[in-house]
Amino acid sequence: MFITVYTYRARAGEQDAIIALHEDWMRRYAHRSAGYVSGELLTDIHDPQAFVDITHYESEAAAQALATDPEHAAWCRRLASLTEAEPAGTAYHSTWREA
Repeated sequence: MFITVYTYRARAGEQDAIIALHEDWMRRYAHRSAGYVSGELLTDIHDPQAFVDITHYESEAAAQALATDPEHAAWCRRLASLTEAEPAGTAYHSTWREA
C-alpha cells in the first residue's frame, strides 16, 4: 500500500469549502481512479483551519497516475486556492497495519 499525507491551513473562512471540495472529489473522481483505496480528511481539534489529508493507494504507480491526470491537477489547484500556502505532502509505504 502507498499512502500520501498532505497538511495545509485553510484561508480564513474557507474550511467548509475545503470539506466540500473533498466530498466533490469522492463523487466525481474516486470511482474513476484506478488503484485508489481510501481517503480521510482530518481537522485539528484545536485549530479548525489546519487539515491533514491522508490517501491510500494500491501502489505508488496508482498514485502517480492520478497525480498526472489533468482533472485531478485542476482539483489540486482549486484546493491550493483555498489554503494559506501550497499543501505540503509526504509519501509513505505501509509497513504494518492492524486488520
